[in-house]
Amino acid sequence: MNGFERRRQQKKDSILKAAKELFNQYGYNKVTIAEIAQKASVSQVSIYNFFKSKENLKQVLLKKLLNDSFLGIKQIMGSQVSIKIKFEKLFSFKINFLKDLINHFRPKYIESNIHEEKAAEEINKKIENQIYDLVEDGKKEGLLDNSVSTQAISIFLEIIQYYFSGNPNAAAKFEKNPELEKELPALFLKAITK
Repeated sequence: MNGFERRRQQKKDSILKAAKELFNQYGYNKVTIAEIAQKASVSQVSIYNFFKSKENLKQVLLKKLLNDSFLGIKQIMGSQVSIKIKFEKLFSFKINFLKDLINHFRPKYIESNIHEEKAAEEINKKIENQIYDLVEDGKKEGLLDNSVSTQAISIFLEIIQYYFSGNPNAAAKFEKNPELEKELPALFLKAITK
């Protein structure tokens, strides 16, 4: 990457970072392109050149957040810890990711876009495959109950995702009671372990 391309990418990253912070603080609908430009120290024209519209900026940011989620899950899966700890870390990571996502976007927006966007669909498929592999490893090691199908476990994890994406109060419940973040993975593991 030459100097021009590097500066261009830095500017684009700065816009995405500013948009993420502002959406988190004020919500998507209350943030203007002018505010994003000011926070990112770029012109409004630069934002339109990179993203064409505020809506497209939101789409790109959502894809970036999903990709970051995949990379985080991949890192957990590659760590040299027990399957049980991987499940605990995965659950905690997923809960925090979904809470963060709810803070940035309205639940209805997330629900419709996570499943309609081709790029988002591909990332979700990669995440599902990582989780599927972890479940299979857990069964091979004898940690997980073989009578519980991998599909059932996967559906349960999807239920958690839908709970957050369809419930604007979900993140607040976890903020009010941080112990839930430990209790939910423990409950999940008790249900699927031998």
